[in-house]
Amino acid sequence: MIYPLKSKYTMGLKLIVVSFFMVFLTPSFAGHHEEKLIKLFQVKSGIIEMDKGYLTAMRDVGTIIKVPVAMYIIDHPRGLVLYDTGTNVAIADGNCASYWGEGLCAAFHGRQTRDEVIDRWLEKFGYSVSDVKYVVTSHMHLDHGGNTEMFPDAVHVVQKAEMQAAWWPEKFQRAAFVLADYDDARDFDYLQLEGDFDLFGDGTMVVLDTKGHTQGHQSLMVKLKNTGTLLLAGDAVYTPENENGVTPGITWSTNESMKSIDRLKMIRDREQGEIWYSHGRAQFDSHKHDSAYD
Repeated sequence: MIYPLKSKYTMGLKLIVVSFFMVFLTPSFAGHHEEKLIKLFQVKSGIIEMDKGYLTAMRDVGTIIKVPVAMYIIDHPRGLVLYDTGTNVAIADGNCASYWGEGLCAAFHGRQTRDEVIDRWLEKFGYSVSDVKYVVTSHMHLDHGGNTEMFPDAVHVVQKAEMQAAWWPEKFQRAAFVLADYDDARDFDYLQLEGDFDLFGDGTMVVLDTKGHTQGHQSLMVKLKNTGTLLLAGDAVYTPENENGVTPGITWSTNESMKSIDRLKMIRDREQGEIWYSHGRAQFDSHKHDSAYD
C-alpha cells in the first residue's frame, strides 16, 4: 500500500511543477515580450553664424563659421525628455532682428525655419508638446533655452545657479540671456538642482554639473542599449578643439570650463562613450537626424 501512495504523491508533484513552468515561463512572465528601448533623436534649431573665436579662444579669431544648434528628444520608458529647446520660435523665417534686436543678430546671425523649431520636430516623430515630461536645459542662453515657455506643463530641470544667473546675469553676461524667452515662465514647475542628478533613478539619464560656460551649466549623460553612452555636452564642449584642450571662447569661468571638459573626458573614457557637441558642424553632419538612436 505504500508504493501506490508514493506514486500518487509523485504524480501530484509533477503536475505542480509542470503547471509552474507553463504559467511562469510564458512570454509575459519570462520577459519574452519586446523590451522598450530608450530612443534619442538629435535635431537642430537652425544655425548660428559667428566668429569662431567665440568657441575657441585666441584661435581662428575673425573666421566666420556656420554651426548647428543641437537639441535632443529622448523617449524614456518613464517619460519624454528634451535636452534644450533651441532658439525662440519668434526668430524663425527671417525674423531675427524683430526679436533679438539688431545687435544680437549681427553677432550671432540666428537662422531657422519654422519647421526647425522644437514643437515641429516633436510632431515629426509622433509626439506633441504636451507629451514632454521633463525639459532639461543645459543653460538659459538664447540658443538653448529659447522655447522654455512652450512647455508650461513639463518639469523644467535647471541648476539653481543658472536660474539666478538667467534672471539677474552679471553685466558682462547679459547679452546672451534674452529675458523674453522665459519671463512668463517664472511660475513653471522647476526642479532646481545643485549638482548631479539621476533623472529616473536607473542610471540611464544623469544630469551632470558642468559649470563654466555659465554658472549653472549642465550636461546630460544618456545610456543607450545599442549606441552606448552619449555625453550631451551642451556648451561645456563646443567643438573637438575644446575636447582636445583648446580653451572655450565665451565662458563665465575659464577655470571651471576646463575642469568640466576634463570631467566629461574622464566620464567618456570610463564609460567608453562619446561626447556630442552642441555646435560641432562636422560631427553633427555625420549623425542621422530622421530616425532615432537606441
